[in-house]
Amino acid sequence: MRLPAATTDRDKIEFLLWSRMENVSAQLLEPKASAPSQELSSNGAEGDRKWAVKSGRPIPAGEEVLLQFSYTSDGGGPAPQFKISPEVSYAGGGGELWYPQVAFRNRDIGSLRFLVPVGETVISNGTLKSTPEQKAKGEFIFSVTEPVKFGFAGGRYAVHKGSGGAPYSLYLLRQRGAEQIKTILNGCARAQKFLTGLFGAFPHKEFTFVEVDFSPSMVTGLGEFGFILADDSKVDNFDLSYWAHEFGHQWWGNLVTPAADTTGQMMLTEGVAQFGALRAVEAVEGPGAAEQFRRTGYQGRGHSAAAYFRLIQSGTDFPLTTHLPKNQSETVKMHSLANTKGFILLDMLSRRIGRERFAAILRRFLREKAGRATSWQEFRRALEAGAGQDVRWFFEQWFERAGAPDYRLTWKQSGRRVRGTITQPAPHFRAALEVEVRGSRRSLTKTVEVVGGRTEFNWAVPFEVSSVTLDPHYKVLRWLPEFRTQTPR
Repeated sequence: MRLPAATTDRDKIEFLLWSRMENVSAQLLEPKASAPSQELSSNGAEGDRKWAVKSGRPIPAGEEVLLQFSYTSDGGGPAPQFKISPEVSYAGGGGELWYPQVAFRNRDIGSLRFLVPVGETVISNGTLKSTPEQKAKGEFIFSVTEPVKFGFAGGRYAVHKGSGGAPYSLYLLRQRGAEQIKTILNGCARAQKFLTGLFGAFPHKEFTFVEVDFSPSMVTGLGEFGFILADDSKVDNFDLSYWAHEFGHQWWGNLVTPAADTTGQMMLTEGVAQFGALRAVEAVEGPGAAEQFRRTGYQGRGHSAAAYFRLIQSGTDFPLTTHLPKNQSETVKMHSLANTKGFILLDMLSRRIGRERFAAILRRFLREKAGRATSWQEFRRALEAGAGQDVRWFFEQWFERAGAPDYRLTWKQSGRRVRGTITQPAPHFRAALEVEVRGSRRSLTKTVEVVGGRTEFNWAVPFEVSSVTLDPHYKVLRWLPEFRTQTPR
C-alpha cells in the first residue's frame, strides 16, 4: 500500500483493520531510511482495531510511504459484511474492514489479485484484467482507477446478461427458471432506466448483480462500487423496491458519500436511495403500488410508515438530521429510520417543490459533488436554493423533530355545503393534505394546507355526501388507527 506524503515529519503510520484478522505483520519498505527498528502495536479494541507501525527514524515531510502487510483469518464465523465459506465468499467495502485503511472513510485505487479454487469466479471493483488462461487457473486481477472502497465476491457462478442504460450481468449461485431470470433482468432494466432519469447518468459503464448467502446476518443487500451483493432470498422472490434501492446506492453513498462525523448521514445514503426505490415502483408498477409501499411496505411488507411506527412503539426514534449516533447500535437505528420515515419525507418534499424541479436539484447536486464527501447541510442548502419557495420550515418540522402528526378529521353536510375540521395535537406539523369527498356516484378531491392545531374548510358540494376521507392515498406521513394496534418488533 503506497501512502501519500505528509506535510510534517511523522514517526509512525496508523491503519484500521477488523479485529478478527489475526497474525498481522506490517513493515515500512519506503523510505528505506525508516526501516530499522520498526515496531507494530494495536489498541486491542473489538470491531475495527487501530494498528500502528512505528518507524525507527522519523519519516520526513514530503516522502511517500510504501507499507507492506499481511494477515490470516477465517473470519471467526460469518459477519454482516464478511464471509468465507466453500459455497461463497464475500466482503463489503463499507463493513468489516478486510484490508487496511488509513481512515474509515478512505477510498483507494490500485490493483487487486485474487486466487480461488479452479471453477470459481471473482467479482470485484474496477476492470477485470485476467487473461482467459489466468481465469481458468482461478486467478482474477482487477485494475481500480477510480477511488473506491474495495469489495468482492467469489463462488461458482452462472452468468446471465441483461441490458438497460448500461449493460449488466446477473451472477447466480443456484440456477433458476427462465421466467424468474427474465423477471429480474427486465425489472432491473426498467429500474435502471427510471433512476437514470431521476438521478442522472449512471456512474458505471457496466454493472453486476451477484447472488450471495448473507445468513445468519440480517443484511439482504450491499450496494458496492460497480456491483450489488444480493441475498439469495431476493433472487428467489423478485422485489422491485429492493433492487431499485440497491441501484440507488451507486449514486447515493458511492458517487457521493457523507462526510465523517456529520448529522444526516443516513438520509444522504439510505434515505435518498429508498426515495428512488419508491419513485421507481411508482413509475413501473403504478400509484397504487407506491401507496402500499408508503403505508405498509412493498407488496405489504418491509420498510414503510407502518415499520416506522413500530420503531416508535419499541422505543426507537430520533430526529433524522440533527442527531449524531453515539455508537453502532444508534447507527443501525438511524439506518432503519431513514429507510422507514426518511424516504416518505423526501417524497412529501418532492411534491411540495414539484417533482421535476426536485429531480433537477438532485441531478445538479450529484454532478457538483461527484466523487466527493458532502454533508446533509450542503444537500439541504441545495434544495432550499432550488426550491423556488421557502421550505426551511419543512426541514425544521419534519427532519429535525422526532415523531409524526396525528391528524383527526370531523365533518358535516348542510344542504349543498360540507364543513370540516382537521385537528392535531402539539407539536404541530404543517402539511398539504388531500381531502376526498365521496357520494354514491360522484366524488371530488381538494387540498387543505394544515398549519396549526385546528384547520377548517367549507366547500360547496353539489351531491349528497357519504364519506369524507383525509389523505386517502397516504401521501403524508401520519399516525393511523391501525398503526397504534401493531405489535412492536
